[in-house]
Amino acid sequence: CETNPYNDYKENYSLSTSWISIFGAVLAGAGCVFAHNSQKIFAEEEHEQINEQVYKQSDVASHCTDETGIWVTYKDGVYDITDFVANHPGGKDKILLAAGSAIDPFWNLYRQHLTSQTPTDILKELRIGRLDPEDYKRMQEATEANPEDPYSGDPARHPALRFHSTQPCNAELPLALLDSWVTPVELFFVRHHHPVPHLDPQDYSLKVRDGVGGGQGKEFTLQDLKTNFTKHTVTSTLQCGGNRRSGMNLSGKTSGTPWGCGALSNAEWGGARLVDVLAAAELLPGPQCHPQSPQGKVAHVQFVGADEMTASIPVEKALNPYGDVILAWEMNGEPIPADHGAPLRVIVPGHVGVRNVKWVTEVVTRDTEAEGMWQRGMAYKLFPPSLKSLEGVDVESRVSMQELPVQSAITRPSSGSVVEGLEVEVQGYAYSGGGRGIAIVEVSVDGGQTWHVAELKEGRDQPVNRAWAWTFWTIDVPISHVKEGDNIKICCRATDVSCNNQPETVEPIWNLRGLSNNSYHCINVTLDDD
Repeated sequence: CETNPYNDYKENYSLSTSWISIFGAVLAGAGCVFAHNSQKIFAEEEHEQINEQVYKQSDVASHCTDETGIWVTYKDGVYDITDFVANHPGGKDKILLAAGSAIDPFWNLYRQHLTSQTPTDILKELRIGRLDPEDYKRMQEATEANPEDPYSGDPARHPALRFHSTQPCNAELPLALLDSWVTPVELFFVRHHHPVPHLDPQDYSLKVRDGVGGGQGKEFTLQDLKTNFTKHTVTSTLQCGGNRRSGMNLSGKTSGTPWGCGALSNAEWGGARLVDVLAAAELLPGPQCHPQSPQGKVAHVQFVGADEMTASIPVEKALNPYGDVILAWEMNGEPIPADHGAPLRVIVPGHVGVRNVKWVTEVVTRDTEAEGMWQRGMAYKLFPPSLKSLEGVDVESRVSMQELPVQSAITRPSSGSVVEGLEVEVQGYAYSGGGRGIAIVEVSVDGGQTWHVAELKEGRDQPVNRAWAWTFWTIDVPISHVKEGDNIKICCRATDVSCNNQPETVEPIWNLRGLSNNSYHCINVTLDDD
């Protein structure tokens, strides 16, 4: 915009001219301006709301676009934020995630809204009525458990997540909120196959047993693990094998959840090294073992989850002291929440997400990989593009996914958005499996004809062969050659330290299951013609 609409609001809000910069700093995360309890403000004004217009939740939900206007609710209030959206200091994309619904969960996530008077003062001026009491009651009751529903015990999830299903929950990280290299727990992507198990940490125990025949194994309580083993921390990105599957579907229908670019997230995990726990259980195999001895036959380490999912990794990864496989009880410095595997989960850095088993109850040394559909079925098997049917195919003999290929995606601007100016700022993430660091990210604004090298940001300083987390990147690309109103096709591609790079299209990598789509990621935007 050529002028700042904040100035137009100044008189209506009866606030000092300084509120603009204050609000921008608050929502940008600069910190609290001054402590304030927003709940108290709204409670004090309750007597003024008696004669207000009453709206149904369906009324609010129907106001979610520029054409209809943007309405939101906060507690039992209804607010028209249409004129404020474009100038939201946190970005238009962020505030539109709440369009037609409640902003409460977002304010709970970005808690500076609750500790400053400015956001609540602004919101009060945008109030147009109150929510129908019955609708408000239903909203509050929506999260209450239904004892007959096997999913009734599932935890509440942040509404900004991009849900593909809720029973079981499969939800993406919202790219519009991808501001932090370490993903907030509330926004971490969710990939479940069953209802969320709830294990009591006080009664929990982990069985570490021999599946070959050479030892007795051992059982550990959670307290044993925390007390008897050195805690190691590792920052690791977990990525579903189907990340970007929706893009592969454009070349041919695949099987599975149509994930976009948000089926991955990054966290700091804390726990005991798997190799140390195996040693304590006297089940430490290795090349020193006679090949004909039971321990010498161990080729895989299997993990069993309380949700009945089993998966395994090669013993070489499990025992590698530089492989950083841990049994984690912490996520971002706090106990792992139920949705992400409490009280204990496996973290296998550099490997596909399904090997990072949640709610782990057993660790088993084996001479073969785990049984079950998640390891031996088609779910995470590799197939060539030429294979269009599994008829007559020995699926179990196919190679199972472990490490992931090099990958990158654009997170800003959003696809379909309008850009302005002589340059366009492009941001995104890049990641490669196996701990291979990112060497180069390139961006094109002409559909791949010419390329510009992006600046690597957070994550660039990871060890080149233990780069378990994604790398952020950014670049300002000139678009002065583009005419107003024209479409701009922006693409990105990455190269890792082993010189692996991304294919231009999905055709050479298409597969029945839609796994490992790491083709160029491209979006279309339009240059503002105002």
